[in-house]
Amino acid sequence: MKSPANDRPKNNVPCRVDSPSPRPSPAGGEGDAPSAADSVRRYFATVPQQWDALYSHESRLRYAVNRWLRSGLFRRYELTFERCGDLTGARVLDVGCGTGRYSIECAKRGAGRVVGIDFAPSMIEFSRSVARELQVDDVCQFLCDDFLAHPFDEAFDVVLALGFFDYVRHPEPVLRKIAGLGPRTFVASYPRFTPFWGLQRHVRYYWIRRCPIFNYTERQLERLYHEAAFDSVDVVKSSTGYVVAAGTHRAARRPKPKASGPCVLRV
Repeated sequence: MKSPANDRPKNNVPCRVDSPSPRPSPAGGEGDAPSAADSVRRYFATVPQQWDALYSHESRLRYAVNRWLRSGLFRRYELTFERCGDLTGARVLDVGCGTGRYSIECAKRGAGRVVGIDFAPSMIEFSRSVARELQVDDVCQFLCDDFLAHPFDEAFDVVLALGFFDYVRHPEPVLRKIAGLGPRTFVASYPRFTPFWGLQRHVRYYWIRRCPIFNYTERQLERLYHEAAFDSVDVVKSSTGYVVAAGTHRAARRPKPKASGPCVLRV
């Protein structure tokens, strides 16, 4: 199996990316306590290469260890693209895009336009570098800004938010804004507390790195999505969290994507 990081794209195309916004904001958005928001910002400003290594296999030993220790992350990747279906020509928004691996994979799967947004400048610069290397930077646009503050002037067929809500204290305004963009498919991940993974993440992130983690329950997710006016909500439970796929009424008249084949994590 292959990682999304290393498969060469189908199209060999020139580069185009936007300059970052001068005011990146915390992932938690409005209403977050400054100390928690600052902790999240500081953490993600220092870890792009470490974070990206989870998806790459430059070190085969590290890749093998990650597949064993972080099987939930790889299952999340597979579920995401199963739920996205055929991305040919799709307009995709990747909220909290991090190092851009999901954005870039969408471009490689035929998306017509991919916008990744993240508040961490180091993540955005890393995303642009990888997009240039894999020659999909005419399709991928990476913005350094707060999702809630950014004035989007377009609709999206697919919205992703993977590994984003872990660090969001108030998910309600984020979900309402995503619903307002009218995606036919919205795929997001959420952590849940478990005796083993929940405790070790609390120690590793909150105690050691001073970066807060916010856990969710299935009942809470169903309520949040209902209040944000999503429909056809599908909650898939994994060993460490949930992957939720949903759509909106606004997208009902759009053509549905064709079913995709088996999802394979490529290296």
